Amino acid sequence: MKETSSEKYSVAWFKLAEFVGRGEKERALGLYRLLVHSFEDRAFAYQLEGDLLLSFNDQEAQDRYMQAARLYQEDGSMLKSAAIYEHLLFLEPDNSFYKQQLVALYESLGLSERAKKYRE
Repeated sequence: MKETSSEKYSVAWFKLAEFVGRGEKERALGLYRLLVHSFEDRAFAYQLEGDLLLSFNDQEAQDRYMQAARLYQEDGSMLKSAAIYEHLLFLEPDNSFYKQQLVALYESLGLSERAKKYRE
C-alpha cells in the first residue's frame, strides 16, 4: 500500500511533535524547514517557527513572531496580527511597543474598548 501525501504530512507533524517533546531542537527545526515548503501562508510559517523556538526557550522566537505579525498586517489580517502581539505581550508584559501596536490595530478595527485596555 502506497502512502498518500496527507499521510506523509501527518507522520511529519507527529515526528515534529516528538522531536520537540524530546528537546531535540536541531532535528525539530530541520523537519520544520522541510515542512515549511508546503505552506502558502508565510505569516503562518513564521508564527509556527516562533512557536517552535519558544518551546526551546530561544529568544529568536520573538523576532519570528514580529515577522508574522508584520506579514499578517500586510495581508490585511489585523486580528491575526493583534493575536500575535497579544501573545508577545504575554511573554513580555511591560513592552510598550507591543502595547502601541495593539492600540493601533484595535483602533483600526474599530475595537476601541480593546484599544483602551492597552493605552498607557
